[in-house]
Amino acid sequence: DRAPLRNKYFFGEGYTYGSQLQRRGPGQERLYPRGEVDAIPEWVHDLVIRKLVEHRVIPEGFVNSAVINDYQPGGCIVSHVDPIHIFERPIVSVSFFSDSALCFGCKFQFKPIRVSEPVLFLPVKRGSVTVLSGYAADEITHCIRPQDIKERRAVIILRKTRLDAPRLETKSLSSSVLPPGYNSERLSGSNRDQILKPKRSHRKADPDAAHRPRILEMDKEENRRSVLLPKHRRRSNFSSENYWRRSYEYTEDCDEEEEDGSPARKVKMRRH
Repeated sequence: DRAPLRNKYFFGEGYTYGSQLQRRGPGQERLYPRGEVDAIPEWVHDLVIRKLVEHRVIPEGFVNSAVINDYQPGGCIVSHVDPIHIFERPIVSVSFFSDSALCFGCKFQFKPIRVSEPVLFLPVKRGSVTVLSGYAADEITHCIRPQDIKERRAVIILRKTRLDAPRLETKSLSSSVLPPGYNSERLSGSNRDQILKPKRSHRKADPDAAHRPRILEMDKEENRRSVLLPKHRRRSNFSSENYWRRSYEYTEDCDEEEEDGSPARKVKMRRH
């Protein structure tokens, strides 16, 4: 999963959320179909999970889902609650590369991105372990603000999925979440429309747009001036680059006069 200034990697179990689902909102998150996500790497077991078990932070065999979030400076993750119907508690995270902070109870606004003051600001040091449960995990949102990622930072999030967690059916997957190497034959013909989420366009297609001459900005200005200014103050019709001045490109001339007595010339322009 890629977002601006953040890459997310799922291991063991992955889940889909947000725009990846045909139906959005809290409670709509689903685990990926079984076998779609790679196993948790051995180095995560050896260097992270085993250490947490030895220090009795989590019991043996607790973790079956690992997520690595790789943040670039200015990256963030918006306020959220880890889906209660997907994951058991506690939620354990281990920080690497640089210091940061976990903020609780913030509200995000976008374009430009703005974040309200947090209810609680929790410094997260490089190498620290954070354990969320109870109120902190279930009753208040947590986030990472852009201003709190000043250097590259990575975090490994370790969780256990619930036995009754809903699992995504393949037909509900959008094209953005299909795993690499997915059997393309399953997407052929009418089956493709059933699996992929239809894409929406924000603009209506215009079949004649390719054959219609484009209006340059200077032409728009000329049209605006011709409406606002009296005739004696208007610039010549030939001031725009849209009109070619060489005589052999004029397909029709005439000697008709306008009401004020000045000669008028009709020009037909060819576009390629």
